[in-house]
Order: sequence, then structure tokens, then C-alpha cells
Amino acid sequence: MQSLIVKNVMCLSVFLILTACNSTVVLHPPEYKVPVLQTDDHYKYAVLNWKKTSNLEVNANTWWEIFQDPILSQLMQQLNQENLSLKQAEARYQQANALLEQQRANRLPSLKLNGSAQRSGTKDSTPNNLFTTGVQVSWIPDLWGRVAKAVEGQQANLEASQADLAAVKLNQQLLGTESYWNIRVLDAQLDVLRQTQHSYQRSVKILNNQYIAGMIARADVIQAETQLKQVQIQQIETQRERDLQENILAVVQGKTVAQFQLAKQKQHFQVPTLPTQLPSRMLIQRPDVIRAERELAATHAQLGLAHTAWLPDLSIGLTGELNSRVLSQLFQAPQYLWSTGLQTTALIFDGGKRKAEIAQAQASYAEKAAAYRQAVLTGWKEVEDTLLQSSSFKQQQSEQAQLFKLALENEQVVTRRYNAGLVSYLEVVTAQNLTLQAEQATLQLKQLQLKNTARLIAALGGNIS
Repeated sequence: MQSLIVKNVMCLSVFLILTACNSTVVLHPPEYKVPVLQTDDHYKYAVLNWKKTSNLEVNANTWWEIFQDPILSQLMQQLNQENLSLKQAEARYQQANALLEQQRANRLPSLKLNGSAQRSGTKDSTPNNLFTTGVQVSWIPDLWGRVAKAVEGQQANLEASQADLAAVKLNQQLLGTESYWNIRVLDAQLDVLRQTQHSYQRSVKILNNQYIAGMIARADVIQAETQLKQVQIQQIETQRERDLQENILAVVQGKTVAQFQLAKQKQHFQVPTLPTQLPSRMLIQRPDVIRAERELAATHAQLGLAHTAWLPDLSIGLTGELNSRVLSQLFQAPQYLWSTGLQTTALIFDGGKRKAEIAQAQASYAEKAAAYRQAVLTGWKEVEDTLLQSSSFKQQQSEQAQLFKLALENEQVVTRRYNAGLVSYLEVVTAQNLTLQAEQATLQLKQLQLKNTARLIAALGGNIS
């Protein structure tokens, strides 16, 4: 008996050695290493308007608090709890976690319990009963590190899902923040338009009285009424855009449009000051960059599994059965049968299928490596864009303030000249339109600055510290 076991073990060993001698076999797949990317130490546009800020900390979990707006903070808390895109990402993360547990379970033996009852016979014989119960234990030892590689790959997939969850959360928070500031600025523009409308209505009434008295021509009244009608049309357009932005804000909070309404409030648009001399290493904390790198690691694990495809599979099995013709005696006086053994299988020829699978895995790895580099470059560009715009907006803000001041002064001068009979009312209309445009442009610039600040934080992964 012992000699038979020794012979079987020797034959199995020779079989494994011969199979492993294939030139395409990789006994131990190489370990994964994060690709080293050559990047600059600092951002190009960080030096345009660098300003040091003391004791500034922006937490990725509550980055919107830098705006110091309690209503925005409440909306973001609601978003974190009820956003449906976020719930989908959370479900994907749970799926990835379950798949990881499945891979880990492959390290352990499997145990199966079975039972059966059979009754057989013929017309002229007494029926025979046969009751059987048994247990089967099987285990596939991880000789070539396949299970370990599969667990490594699924662990990377889980971390990629976690990064995807963070990326979805950050994107939804950014979308909600931008919609919020759009609404606030549009409310301010509506206030300007309403004030302008009241002013123009008074002008139309005065001019109409003057026309009736024969003091001015009908043309002046027509110009004033046309100007009033243009402002009323702008109000309709602005209100429409405001309602659409409110709809966006409702959906990102997991509510229907009918369930949500953002009350108007008086707003002081204060753009937070952020440090722009930021180290480039902060880019690695972006969720999309982390996700791309983890997906690359998972693909590397799949490549390692593909390289070990030629290695034989070895399984160890143990079975035991109890048989009896009477159910009550199954565990008392049974017939006992057991067996144990080793089984190995290896593929010698498959027409090039596994070589093609290795080539496919290599191409997939190359694709993910390029995607990782692209994610880094895209993140770098987004940070550079926001830094450039931050500097440009600050310069534009100074010029815009001077333009608004000049427009107000010009309107006052032209109005006095019209009252003195030196110019036509057309010049008054032109001056008033310039003032309105300058005031609206000032508000739009504030809107751009607020949104750009949020985008800068998001481009850095939601954390500046």
C-alpha cells in the first residue's frame, strides 16, 4: 500500500515538473509596482497671484464649509444622505466587497453534505430501499499563487470602487455647490432687474406726461417703453434659468422638483481666499487618479493569472458515505465507504487560446496604464485651469469695478444733459443700458469666482492642508 502511494506521488511530481517546463509558464507572477510618472514640482500658474493664507484647512468631507454659508452646508448634508448617484456608487462598492470575500473563500476547503433515498423493485419482487448519506471535502492548494493573485486583484477592484465612490460624491457635491451659487447670483440679478424695471416705469410715466403736455416728441416715449420691455424680457429669461438651476439642486438631493424650493435670501458674495502656491504631490489624492491606479493594479493581477494558465490544477479530495436499507438503521449499522485521492489536470494544447488570452491581458494592462497617465494629466490640467482663471478673475474684478463706477457716472452726466435739453433721450437709454450691463457683469464675475473656487478644491481632491 505504501509503495503504491509513493509511486503515485512520484508520477504526480514528474507530471508537474514536465508541465512547468513549458517556456510560457510563469511560476510566480511579478509583484505590482505603481508606475512612476515624471511630473513638475509646482504648477505653472501657481505663481501668478500667490498669496499665503494662515491656519487654512479644507477637509475633504466638508470642503464646502470654506464658503461659511449655513444653508449650503445643510444642502450638502442632505445630498450626502439622499443623492441617488451616490447610492448607486455605494452599491457598487458593496458588490466589490462581496466579490473580494468570494475570492478569499477559495483559499479554504469546501465541505459538502449529501443524502439520498431510493426505492426500486420489479412486479414479482419485494421493493428494495437504499438510504445514503455522505460528506465530501475538497481543497485546491494554491501552489502557483493563483488564489493570492485573484485576491490581490479583487482587493484592488474594491479600492477602485471606493475611490469611485469618493469621486461620485465629490462630483455631486461640486454640481450642487455650483447650482447653489448660480441660484444666489441669479436672485441678485433679478433684484437688479426689478429695481431697474421700477426706475424705467417711472421714466415712461414721466415721459408720457411730458409728451401729452407737448414738451417732447413721441420718439422719446417709444425709446423708454422699448427699454422697459427689454428689461421685462430679461427678467423672464433670468427667472427661467433660476428655476432650472433649482431643479438641478433638487435632483442632486434626491428630491423631486415639487418637493424642493430654495428660499431667497440677501447674499454677500465673499470669495474665499485659497493658497495658490500648492505642491503638485496633492494631485495624488484625487479620487479619479486613485481609481485609475487601482484599476491598473487589478489588471496587473489579471495579467499574472493569465501567465500561470499553463500550470496544472491540483485538487485533494476526501469522501465518505453511509449506506443502509433501513432508514432507522442508517447511523446504527451502516455500510461505510470512503475514498481519498489527488487529481491533477493540465492543458497541453489548445490551439493558441491561452496565448491569445495572455496577449489580451497585456493589451488591457497597457490600456489601463495609459488611462492612469491620462487621469494624472487631466487632473494636472484642471488644477492649472482653475489657478489661471483665479488670477485672471482677480484682475478682471478690479477692471470691472472701475467700469461700473464709470458707467454710473456717465449715466448721471447724460441724465443731467438730457434734462438741460442738450441731448436726446436715446443717449440716456444708452447710458442706462451700459450701467445695467456693468452691474450684471459684476455679479456674473462673482459667480465665476465662487464656482472656480469650488472647482479648484475639487480638482485637488477636496482637500487642502
